[in-house]
Amino acid sequence: MRSIKEIYVIGRGPSSSHTMGPVFACEYLLKKYPKAQRIDVTLCGSLALTGKGHLTDVAINETLCNVPHKIIFDYHKNVKHPNTMLFRIVKEDKKIINERVLSIGGGTILTKDNKNDKAKEIYPHKTMKEIVSYCQQNNLTLLNYIHKFESDDIDAYIKSVYDTMENAVERGKNTPGFLPGKLHLSRKAPQMMKAQYPNNFDACAIPVFIASFAVAEENACGGKIVTAPTCGSAGVIPGVIEFLKIEGYKEKDILNGLLIGGLIGQVIKTNASVSGAECGCQAEIGAACSMAAAMTACCYGDKTEDIIQAAEIGLEHSLGLTCDPVDGYVQIPCIERCAMFAMKAINAAKIGEIIPASEVRVNFDNVVKTMLQTGHDLCSKYKETSKGGLAKIIK
Repeated sequence: MRSIKEIYVIGRGPSSSHTMGPVFACEYLLKKYPKAQRIDVTLCGSLALTGKGHLTDVAINETLCNVPHKIIFDYHKNVKHPNTMLFRIVKEDKKIINERVLSIGGGTILTKDNKNDKAKEIYPHKTMKEIVSYCQQNNLTLLNYIHKFESDDIDAYIKSVYDTMENAVERGKNTPGFLPGKLHLSRKAPQMMKAQYPNNFDACAIPVFIASFAVAEENACGGKIVTAPTCGSAGVIPGVIEFLKIEGYKEKDILNGLLIGGLIGQVIKTNASVSGAECGCQAEIGAACSMAAAMTACCYGDKTEDIIQAAEIGLEHSLGLTCDPVDGYVQIPCIERCAMFAMKAINAAKIGEIIPASEVRVNFDNVVKTMLQTGHDLCSKYKETSKGGLAKIIK
């Protein structure tokens, strides 16, 4: 299993799979073929169908600005992976090379050069059952486990993740105006900051909603955010962090929680997917909810089994969630969804404290398997193609 740094990627929105992934793919090919005379890219599957709304073409044009290039949106080509990019590279000797690159979610790309790259596999275990067994045999907490296998700079990296999230919250709260694109949505976070709320309104919920909206709106504008585990779900964890701060937890507690959440996210990504185009929004917002629930349980001081139970609850009750972005933008329903699932993550951690882990019949690994199977069973129009659901109903 790979580093949790690949779950928390610092970059610009609005999409980890549709914006970050294509940028990383172009950078990879520019480095591999530094004297390329021309690079043409064909976007297939979800990348073609919702690429315009996700600013895929804008990101590619910016990255390939110094090389003659062409972007082709192929809406009909049958591909195994929904986020497939086909590159045609003309080398300096006029020889033509074809490369296939997959954007598999969270900004991660799969190429023929890294497909079987075991060097980046830093954890010797793959499933949560294997991790827990190893921890029990070696008297380790989950935090001990992470520090045992991650590089020495992991704490500094997580601090930069935290700082980037906090900065995104502040920018989002204080930047009024409209989101880009045809939907012409106004930014809600600054409005929420000024709104008057009834006395019986949940005081904790307001800052959670504001933080989640702030980051999700920053993402929609192409601002600097952190994939957690994707751009579309980037607002969940910052919302929960706001809750934890209000509850009095120190920064160190939250940073430890982020590490635990990252481990949960990497187990999901390794055994299933964090790509909405592959498994629907359950893979994005569901994974984020699971990560945030584990982070919260960690701050609560819960035992390993209770932390995993919170993560399981967060993912289990996100199963079947569809990805149907209106007009292909990461706006409706993505922004509100981040706020909704931040609250769900908090509640998942609370339920995990009430129900004894010994009485649980559903384990985390089985829910991850179920999510993957459910994602494969979902009709393609509900997997980031904007062909069904809200994307079809709302004009």
